[in-house]
Amino acid sequence: MTCWQYIGITWSPTVNFHNMIMLGRQQFQHTFFMEAFMVAAWLIWKQRNNLIFEGRPPSFTSWKKGFKDEMLLQAHRFKNSLKTPLFVWLDSLV
Repeated sequence: MTCWQYIGITWSPTVNFHNMIMLGRQQFQHTFFMEAFMVAAWLIWKQRNNLIFEGRPPSFTSWKKGFKDEMLLQAHRFKNSLKTPLFVWLDSLV
């Protein structure tokens, strides 16, 4: 849950998956919710793979660095008007 809390997405496990995504989107309050969601999930998966295939324990620090790096790579897909809010948001993450 630390990864999700870090980026400001709160999950409600008491609702079905579709509603959980919709509630997460509403609470996130940025237009790039889906990109942040997908990158976060992908990097959690990579942490899992590192444990299974390389014996490296999951690390929030490495997840956080990977998340920021991957979001910056994804920024090239954003409209110019959305890049600044993304960069401001990424800079606000400690």
